[in-house]
Amino acid sequence: MDAFTMVVMACVAGEAHCATSRFSEMDFTTARACEARVDDIIRSMTKEFSKRLEFKGRQVTYDVSCMDRAQLAAKFGIASSDT
Repeated sequence: MDAFTMVVMACVAGEAHCATSRFSEMDFTTARACEARVDDIIRSMTKEFSKRLEFKGRQVTYDVSCMDRAQLAAKFGIASSDT
C-alpha cells in the first residue's frame, strides 16, 4: 500500500514568500489518515508563527494537500524516482 505525504503551504499576510513543510508518515496509508493529522500539524505551525513578534496580528492562510507518490511526482514535475 502506498503511503501518503502531506504538503502544507503557510502564507503570512505581507510576507513575500510562503513557508512549506512536508510530512510523510507510515500511518498515512489512506488520504483519510493523512487528513486526520491536518488539525494537529496546522495547530503546531500556528503556535510557532505566534512566537514570532513580527507576525503578531497578521493573517495566516494554509493550503494542505495529501498525495500519494504518483500524485506528488505529478504535482512537482518529477519524471522518475529511485524510491
